[in-house]
Amino acid sequence: MPELSIQTLRLRDYRCFEDVEIEFHDKLTVLIASNGAGKTSILDAIAVAFGPYVGAFDEGVDKRFLPSDIRLSRVRATSSNEMEYAAGGAWLEATGRIGDATLRPWRRSLAGPAKAKTTSKDAKRLTDLGKALQVRVRTPDTETALPLLAYYGTGRLWQRKNLTDGGKLHRTTRTVGYSNCLDPASSYKALVAWFRYWSTNSLKAQVDASRNGQAYQANEFDDYIRSVASAVDACLAPAGWKDIAYSLAQEQLVAHHDKHGELPVELLSDGIRNMIGMVADIAFRATKLNPHFGAAASKRTSGVVLIDEVDMHLHPEWQQSVLHSLTTAFPLIQFIVTTHSPQVISSVPSESVRVLSDFAVFSAPPGTEGAESSRVLKRVFDVAPRPHIEATHELERYLALVYADQWDSAPAQALRVKLDERYRGEEPALTEADLHIENRKWERSLEAGATHEDPA
Repeated sequence: MPELSIQTLRLRDYRCFEDVEIEFHDKLTVLIASNGAGKTSILDAIAVAFGPYVGAFDEGVDKRFLPSDIRLSRVRATSSNEMEYAAGGAWLEATGRIGDATLRPWRRSLAGPAKAKTTSKDAKRLTDLGKALQVRVRTPDTETALPLLAYYGTGRLWQRKNLTDGGKLHRTTRTVGYSNCLDPASSYKALVAWFRYWSTNSLKAQVDASRNGQAYQANEFDDYIRSVASAVDACLAPAGWKDIAYSLAQEQLVAHHDKHGELPVELLSDGIRNMIGMVADIAFRATKLNPHFGAAASKRTSGVVLIDEVDMHLHPEWQQSVLHSLTTAFPLIQFIVTTHSPQVISSVPSESVRVLSDFAVFSAPPGTEGAESSRVLKRVFDVAPRPHIEATHELERYLALVYADQWDSAPAQALRVKLDERYRGEEPALTEADLHIENRKWERSLEAGATHEDPA
């Protein structure tokens, strides 16, 4: 089976990056950075890198550079701060793996803002691979596996994109799994249509078997449904939802909960809907690309999945388990994700984390996996665990007075009244301060006793 992965990516004069290179973990890479530091740009560039492969399929669309991708910089000082595009245009070089064969570096570029076409000649091997695989899967009695590629951006939540080709729904071509796969906005509406199609055909087969007095034998439509449902179950477990299915009576997707019963997916929270839509779409693509894997398609399909802000709309508890759930549901997929969440980072080893800062890539400090979120916030994100607000400043001023042995001063006592009213016994720093005060009082009493006993 051709295992697809990306190993390295180098960008030159692409958006905010003048020249940067990043190496990806073979199973999971988590990108972190402040806003505007280039996390999403890395994902977009990976999509461009794989564009020639996807574009080789008749259902796929190549992802190309846009003129706006070329880095802008100020080349001369003027009162209007005139900006110019980089002279060489935008450029990328990537290396990756298909099965046991490591591809030589392939490159793509856009020479300038007036040039309409992104070059693909240096990525010909990737294009040829896609064309060869398409021929193979359309050869009778072959079961060549197709790797999965998918990109889920921050605009993925409950997009209601129209099906551009109604005929696609009833076509059995495997390469439908590449349709819009590099578009960051996923199509939930298309997924629902496929689920309806599978469920209707499964029910028809059951009715036909009953009419003919035969025992029902599960068919490929049941396998497709199980493949998607099992992946969704694995990822929704933290929220308690499971058994996604298409309700023919309600004509929509529904999910089940032991406490809340059966509800339409459309009525669930943004976080749950977002997770269902994304996970089901990945599983749907795996099932379409490799139907010969049956109900195990989600487990046996390899490929690359890009997710921007993987923590989007998720409760902190769910953030701590989302990556484990995804890698369990899709064990052969290489995930490359971005996040702003210390809860997410605390769930993965440091070798999977890449820190973008000053338009360069750095390794994360060791010890992220299992670390307290406050430590990750400080050590990895370089953010103070407490916000810079007046409440924090008052606490810091009080603690400074305490550790300067001035806890009984008028300013300290006034601050302590405010702090006790605010925190009501729930601030560990105040508890530690009280222990320090008690210890210092004890030490003072010892010092005073020693002074009284001194014969001098």
